[in-house]
Amino acid sequence: MGHTCAPELMHTLTSTIAGHPDFVKTVHVVPAAVTVHTWVDNVRYAGSRKDVLEASRKVDELAARSKVTWKDADTRTASTRYEFIGVDWDHQGRKVGISARLSKKLARDLEEVRKGAMSASGLETLGGRLLHASAIVGVYVGEFYFALKFLRRLTNALNRGEKAVDQTIRLSGSVQRLLDGWVRAVLEKRRMPVAARVPSLTVFVDASLEGWGGVLVDVATNAIEVLGSRWSRKEKGLHINELEALAFELCVSAVPDKYAGGTVTVVVDNTTVQGVARKGACLRSQTLNYAVVNGLTRLRHMNISLSVR
Repeated sequence: MGHTCAPELMHTLTSTIAGHPDFVKTVHVVPAAVTVHTWVDNVRYAGSRKDVLEASRKVDELAARSKVTWKDADTRTASTRYEFIGVDWDHQGRKVGISARLSKKLARDLEEVRKGAMSASGLETLGGRLLHASAIVGVYVGEFYFALKFLRRLTNALNRGEKAVDQTIRLSGSVQRLLDGWVRAVLEKRRMPVAARVPSLTVFVDASLEGWGGVLVDVATNAIEVLGSRWSRKEKGLHINELEALAFELCVSAVPDKYAGGTVTVVVDNTTVQGVARKGACLRSQTLNYAVVNGLTRLRHMNISLSVR
């Protein structure tokens, strides 16, 4: 009877053989100038051609000693265009697209969708493929919100054991049209140019008499960081406008260095803090003025363009 590795175990094994610095001793790590990306049983090396070939040679030696066989080892070459986890990377043309393999799978899925019924597991897989492909080529998923909602509910039902993975799911006319349109939108776009991205962050700020809170949202990736704490006894004696200003300073001070040179939008519901942040000074309250100006100064040092609303 055969056995297969769990994805997590396969990922660990692949990263070890690939010489990833997080998984192996220094003697087996690939050259420092090479960046290693691994995903389950896929490996990508990024760097100069010379360094990548040296990394590949070193890893082949380690694989041979470990009695591991790499697929397509004889035809592997250093290239500026290749496919990796569903993405067609073209560094020379500065474009990305969905890989040929992913395109074929989506085309098969489209045929199943047009039949009006799919297995529950097939629909779950289709949802994952569509989200992945949409992120690659920049398809706006909001246009297909109700199809996404249908897939999310189906996935929840599978997780709760309310539906079997092999159960046939009939698609309503509206869901069928939306899924059809979503797959076609991805397949028709296929490739898009890679533009230099200006780092952009939205910061939501709020405060009460008990404490403060903030949410940092990366505009491009939707990555979220949540901040917050209770006020000290001394701070609780301040006016609410001053507390809102302190919350502004604390949240702005938490903006990571990677957003230097980018844009930050601060959303705060206190009109006094909004006004001070736009004018850059306040004559009525030293505490309020100090807190807001401190935050503005940090952003200015990071060469960040600020908007407040």
